[in-house]
Amino acid sequence: MDARTLTYTGISILGFGVWGFMMKLGQERLGAIPHLTAMGVFVALIVVLGLASRALPVPELNFGLWLPLGAALATLVAMLFLTLALGTSTGNTAAVVALSAVYPGITAILAAMFLGEAFTLAKVGGLLCAAAAAFLFTR
Repeated sequence: MDARTLTYTGISILGFGVWGFMMKLGQERLGAIPHLTAMGVFVALIVVLGLASRALPVPELNFGLWLPLGAALATLVAMLFLTLALGTSTGNTAAVVALSAVYPGITAILAAMFLGEAFTLAKVGGLLCAAAAAFLFTR
């Protein structure tokens, strides 16, 4: 992994760490559905402002738009159930977020099945280590 990719990944990790914390606070103080609704409104506003300022490109209307639609729907379902899980967890926010963060294993399996990417022994080991780490966060 090159330095730029590692830097971007580090910033992403920091962002996801803050995100998990804010998810817990948001669902506690607003409720699960109002919190997700507000997040959606803010994302929509950011996109509209980005399009209006021409900072974001306007996507071409074609068949390929099913991909961002599918990603958006998967994100919505994942965020809904993560928020609900955070709401039912008592004093175990890190465990819920850590367990939900094992999703790269699903990505690796799907990438192997549909993109022809290798699902190597190292990736299996990484998935097992991630699952073990998530499990340890539940203790």
